[in-house]
Amino acid sequence: MRLLAYNIDSELLDYIEEKQLYITDIAEDISDAIYHSEVRYYNMLVIDCSNYFDAKKILKNINYRITATIFLVDDWTKDLEINLLKKGAMSVIKKPTSNNYILAKMQAIHRENFEKELIYKNQYKANLEEKSLVNNQDKKIFFKGKSFSILSYLIKNRYRAPISKDELLQTNWDEPEMVSDNVIEVNINSIRNSLKKEFDENFIETVRHRGYKVSI
Repeated sequence: MRLLAYNIDSELLDYIEEKQLYITDIAEDISDAIYHSEVRYYNMLVIDCSNYFDAKKILKNINYRITATIFLVDDWTKDLEINLLKKGAMSVIKKPTSNNYILAKMQAIHRENFEKELIYKNQYKANLEEKSLVNNQDKKIFFKGKSFSILSYLIKNRYRAPISKDELLQTNWDEPEMVSDNVIEVNINSIRNSLKKEFDENFIETVRHRGYKVSI
């Protein structure tokens, strides 16, 4: 998953990196944050911005149904919070605040992203630390490279519409612009081959012209 951060405490960013919770882009200033929100896909934005018009530009660039945005504001007012929430913000936090509080807000939005284990269809457990998938007969597959990142991303987003190749690239590679979208097909085929070989199963569906999803 991918995060855009601006003016966020370095200790919080270090924790996110250490736990490998998100691929994180750090904006240099608010103009850079606006630019990044326009050109890249993000699962979450955590942005220090008290200027309503700058915040509105960011919200205009993202799909609020998919991208959760948390604003940290110095000059908080109820009207500012209401207006930003109406424009698509997920949360507006008054500064000063603690890293633990910001992290708790993030976890409330992307709860499964903070878990060590994902339960899927009551038949499989995906271990996010060892990058493995085990079924209820205790058969286990270990995934190499980006295959597990793609599989776990699809599982985390199983209740959404099909996930496009572009989104899979944007949210799982540090420099997605340097990667061909053919690599997604290669990884999807690798996952399917492993599922078929070990579990005699294939729960990744291809939705033509839209992308991929796991069956529910």
